[in-house]
Amino acid sequence: MILRQYASNQPYLLFILPVLNVLLFVPALAGLSSIPAETVFPFDIINFEMSNYPLAHAALAWLLITGGAIWFNLVYNRHEFHTAPTFVPALVYSIVSALFYFSCFSITLLLAQLFFTTGSNRLLEVFRQKRALDQYFRAGFWFGMTALFQPFLLTLLPLLLIAVTFTRAFSLREYVLAVAGFCFPFIYTWSLQYLFMDNLEFYLFQVKFSLNSVTAWEVHSISELSIYGVFALSNVFVWQNLAFSGDRSSNKNRNSRWMIFFLSLATTSAVVWGFMLMDTVRIELFSLGIIFCLSYWYTNYRLSLFAPFIFYMTLLVSLWQMLEVSGIVPVLSF
Repeated sequence: MILRQYASNQPYLLFILPVLNVLLFVPALAGLSSIPAETVFPFDIINFEMSNYPLAHAALAWLLITGGAIWFNLVYNRHEFHTAPTFVPALVYSIVSALFYFSCFSITLLLAQLFFTTGSNRLLEVFRQKRALDQYFRAGFWFGMTALFQPFLLTLLPLLLIAVTFTRAFSLREYVLAVAGFCFPFIYTWSLQYLFMDNLEFYLFQVKFSLNSVTAWEVHSISELSIYGVFALSNVFVWQNLAFSGDRSSNKNRNSRWMIFFLSLATTSAVVWGFMLMDTVRIELFSLGIIFCLSYWYTNYRLSLFAPFIFYMTLLVSLWQMLEVSGIVPVLSF
């Protein structure tokens, strides 16, 4: 059983991930000559410039997902989400990141995931610190970098303020530094744009609010609907698990569980906000928060009969998505 193997304390399991992530090259090797690129946000220019180099695109994605999985696993084990070191988080990171990479081919999303993990690490470091000014500023900065690359994740700013309220007694300086850290990436980017491009017009996205748009209710492929269904179902079970499991856990563990609940709520809100503003479902934004939640749920898979079932469903959906975008199997839709 895959989950049982990765839940064991065997560091050699991390060496399997780079081999597993080689599947990212399948679409390019199968003849995908031009990767779809939608330039909606400023830094989507990265995706656009690499769209005609599918092998280089896949190589960079392989590097970001493999490195991100190892970094995420270190963060997860550092903050006592589990009683013993586990390598399930690295596996979950690789599977979920690969799944959403096949759905949008976005390098900026993978970069945002790295920034999100780093910001989460700084936020989780706050527990029982006498002074947390530095941690809040750094958490705000990395969450700001995440929102800079995926602007709908501006929802991370209210999440950050909620986290400050939840974990600490009121201190105005902590709120100010958290907000200042979040704003710094945007200020620096605007300043560099002015210095090198002599352009003061800085935008994050173009609003197209309409609930009558055809694209908002268009029929998706069955594989896309399967992705929506699997993650909606898993989110219900995960939030229930976070709320009602671990009554005998440590205070730090309970604090960490609340933090990943807030992170998941922020990324879910980003998907809803993105749908309202752009008339399209950017489900890939959901991946950042769900990686934390699924890692916690799958690590404690023995407490739920549904966890292994949902895990293998996710594997099948990911494989299906890869085969579809590669052209190996036809795209099925209603």
